Amino acid sequence: MASRLEMRKMAEAAEARASDMDSSDDDGGEGAEPKKRKRVVAGAAKKKVVKKKARTKPVERRRIVWVIFNSTQKEEGRFNYDQRQEAEERLEVLRSKSKRLYWLQAVKEVLGAPPVSVATPDVYEEAFVPEAAAEEEEAIDLEEEFEEEEEEEEEEEEEDDDE
Repeated sequence: MASRLEMRKMAEAAEARASDMDSSDDDGGEGAEPKKRKRVVAGAAKKKVVKKKARTKPVERRRIVWVIFNSTQKEEGRFNYDQRQEAEERLEVLRSKSKRLYWLQAVKEVLGAPPVSVATPDVYEEAFVPEAAAEEEEAIDLEEEFEEEEEEEEEEEEEDDDE
């Protein structure tokens, strides 16, 4: 019985013989075309392959703000991250004045983006005037201004008539 080492040498020798036969068939067989060799120019250097870097999007800078939401998920207030105490005070005021559910949540927003303004009116402040009442007051003010302008025009006309 042959040792493992002897068997390995025999196997390698057999593989070498088989590869020699395969290569001799390809190179020198009848009617086989000889392989073309590439010409190497003396002094020519190989071109370096430049790998293109994948373009990465610039990282958007973000900041955290505290936002107070109501039960319908509308914003009731926005505070910078360092103003958490003011946000919690505002939250307590809203909770004490209404039975609605309010909560405070940290939200990430993109820096450089236009700031999101809270469009909901502050119903709970004492100086709140509903939009309808404000429009009526503006309309009344406009009517008074219009009447004053008419009176001034009439006075000017009377002065022109007198002259």
